[in-house]
Amino acid sequence: MAAPKLAKARSTGRKLEGIELVSRAKLPTVFGDFIIYGFLQQEGNKEHTALVHGTVKGRSDCTVRIHSECHTGDIWGSLRCDCRQQLEASLQYVQEQECGVVIYLRQEGRGIGLLNKLRAYDLQDQGLDTVEANQQLGLPTDARTYEAAAAIIRLLGIRSVALMTNNPDKIRGLTEAKIQISRRIPLVIRSNAYNRDYLLTKRERLGHMLD
Repeated sequence: MAAPKLAKARSTGRKLEGIELVSRAKLPTVFGDFIIYGFLQQEGNKEHTALVHGTVKGRSDCTVRIHSECHTGDIWGSLRCDCRQQLEASLQYVQEQECGVVIYLRQEGRGIGLLNKLRAYDLQDQGLDTVEANQQLGLPTDARTYEAAAAIIRLLGIRSVALMTNNPDKIRGLTEAKIQISRRIPLVIRSNAYNRDYLLTKRERLGHMLD
């Protein structure tokens, strides 16, 4: 099935590095009022969004959270990960600042896709950890990239970011994409009985800063 065509709407039409700012609109949420920006990535025809609070154009040390899509956590409220809790905590935190952005990237399952993530879950049910499960499937442990996020940050006119993350790969990815990171803001969520081993694996095998 062909991808749906985008209707014409008020848009800056700005493009940068294969990312186009398509539209923006007011978005009231349970966390407060935001402006939602819609971006189209030409490669893969992916649609990304960013929720913006306050005036971010020209700002230095602007709070930014980059959140990769997690269908099971963000939509279904899965307790196997901490994704939904991180998303909600970052929206709440950004709303409390003078300005900030939460970027939502469409790269499910650390970049391997939803169905592959579910296949990896099945292997985890059989005793493998998240790294071993991906390896068993012949998939990379983390296939995410952050060039799209970097382009979005530039399109929003942000000079430097206070990055909300526990993931050193995200810091490296943005740095390699020439985004200036002024500081890191930890985003640590309390574990539960279902994701404790998963978070331990992220800390010990993937280097996430969860202490």
